[in-house]
Amino acid sequence: MNKKQLKKTTEDLNIKIYDLLRMLDPTKTGKYMQFLIKEFRNRHKEKGYINYSPLLHNDNYLDSIRKKCKNELDDRIVDYLFDILNSTNIVNLQVFNDLLDRGKIKENDIQKYESFTDIEKAIVNYEEQNHEDNIHEYQEIYKDDRWYIVKPLSYYTAKIYGASTKWCTSSRETPKQFYEYSKEGILLYVMDRANNKKWAVHWTIWKGEKEEMSWWDAKDKRVDSIQVNIPFGIMNRITNHLYEENKPNFTYFSEKSLINLKKLLKLEKKSTEVREHEVLLQETHGENFDINVGGTWVPTVTKPTEFKVDEWINKSLEYSYTLDAINKGGIPD
Repeated sequence: MNKKQLKKTTEDLNIKIYDLLRMLDPTKTGKYMQFLIKEFRNRHKEKGYINYSPLLHNDNYLDSIRKKCKNELDDRIVDYLFDILNSTNIVNLQVFNDLLDRGKIKENDIQKYESFTDIEKAIVNYEEQNHEDNIHEYQEIYKDDRWYIVKPLSYYTAKIYGASTKWCTSSRETPKQFYEYSKEGILLYVMDRANNKKWAVHWTIWKGEKEEMSWWDAKDKRVDSIQVNIPFGIMNRITNHLYEENKPNFTYFSEKSLINLKKLLKLEKKSTEVREHEVLLQETHGENFDINVGGTWVPTVTKPTEFKVDEWINKSLEYSYTLDAINKGGIPD
């Protein structure tokens, strides 16, 4: 089907502001149309349109789309399309196309892909089979035939295990959120493979003290832990690790993972955002951490504390209290 034929099949997608305003006119003759059009234009003008395209990043695919908007209406409709199609899917399409152009995808007939899910599966399949500079590192917290709990220790791993979600820590658009969450606390991904459901949990650590715990569903909507449909035994595994762990994920990044991060940052070393990342790295791994690959920094990795079952059972009453407090959204003293 060529472009002209395809366009003929999209009459249901053609929307005109005039026709929508006509629906608001209570008369059969369109008596109030001139009035409605005048009012709409005046009010639309009052709302104003700030052309922020110079502030957008050229290397950001979604921003490059926004730059094509000619007015506020275009921008709002594009926002609606991002929402309906899922901005993550839009970015995945760009990634998929890049891999396709480089001959990295085996099936190059787009008509054989039924949905965005198929597109993402093709990307993840390629990444899992071709690590190249991508560092696939993580700590396995628990695994059985159905449940999988993992602590992502590299941006690449976060993207793989966060596939089909809208988590900012798994975004293919930018690694910024992943590194920030990894530096600020404990980040775990919880996967129910039988029902294809995923949750992310993050417990913020500030100056050595654990503060706010947050749970997020696959749509990146914050939920209370009591709303998460996870069996008590599995939830036990999660909370046990969270209570025993006292260091943020960033502490356990390997030298390879950090070098990979430095390569990413080196591409735009002069930008403010990258400078903030470099400071973040130095705060966590020492002031001698050099963004230039091959710097003098040598990582010191501390293994997580081994969980002692007997000791935890002896604290069962205290545990019951703290778990109840978390389920209610509070943070125990």
